[in-house]
Amino acid sequence: MKSNLVHEVTKSTDLKPLREITCGVIGEICWKASLSYGDELSLHIGARIPYSQKSMSGKEKGAWILGTRLTAWRLDAPNETLATSYDTAEILRHKIQAIENTKITSLETSYPDLALAVKFNNGCKLILFPTLEDDSDLPYWEMFTPSGMVLKVGPGAIWSYIRAS
Repeated sequence: MKSNLVHEVTKSTDLKPLREITCGVIGEICWKASLSYGDELSLHIGARIPYSQKSMSGKEKGAWILGTRLTAWRLDAPNETLATSYDTAEILRHKIQAIENTKITSLETSYPDLALAVKFNNGCKLILFPTLEDDSDLPYWEMFTPSGMVLKVGPGAIWSYIRAS
């Protein structure tokens, strides 16, 4: 796959290369679910990689990292909603543990809304709900990959795949 791709999404087939990039996360373990800056959901997936910065000595990140940015989301269990991005940080820190140490069984980006659905082997499902009219400059969600790239979806009907550095 070429790097530094930027694609406008005008039809469902525009998401095919995006799916090729993200398919590597299927079957990987989500070993950490946490809230990052601004209480955005962050999932660390796959191999545990030590941080290279001295300030992060002794800490690890996932080979894959999925971040929600400012996008609304919902975490469902088979028969109930566990949490939403509108819950308090205190509630979220507890509820998102339901997907820790679970295997990702599917990851699908839908057209035309660019919503992301991530399913886990314990029956939980994480759904991200972008607002295409959002006027912020932030992507709806992003995924850092083991190859040093970052996939950014949004803002608007675009996605990009660029070097993370």
